[in-house]
Amino acid sequence: MKAQMPKNVRLAVVGIWVQGVLNLAAGALLLAVVNDAADHGQDEGAGLLRFVAVLSLLIAGALILCGAFAGKRSNGVRVTVIVIEALSLLSGLLGLFQGGGVSVLPGIVFALVVLRSFGSAEARNWFDR
Repeated sequence: MKAQMPKNVRLAVVGIWVQGVLNLAAGALLLAVVNDAADHGQDEGAGLLRFVAVLSLLIAGALILCGAFAGKRSNGVRVTVIVIEALSLLSGLLGLFQGGGVSVLPGIVFALVVLRSFGSAEARNWFDR
């Protein structure tokens, strides 16, 4: 009989799928905007925005892969998600302290929820291979 993923881990995996898709959309949109601006000679500061767009796409890929391989029960999936969410939490906190206001709060809360789920004893037991 195949073991069933704990409910809190399953919900967190759904969350990383959603986060992956949203990062994919945001990265693609930002990259399109940067490329459009560069095509029109407005490429001042485009390097940093292009970096953020590519980083968003890389994070999206990592999260989607983690979601896809969560059923394989590899501890590497758990560690990867924890690292990405910790960086997301840090980024959100920096944004909050730089005057980001309430717009950064959902990202902070989401990162905390996923970190709590992936750091739980159930998650450690699930990702034991």
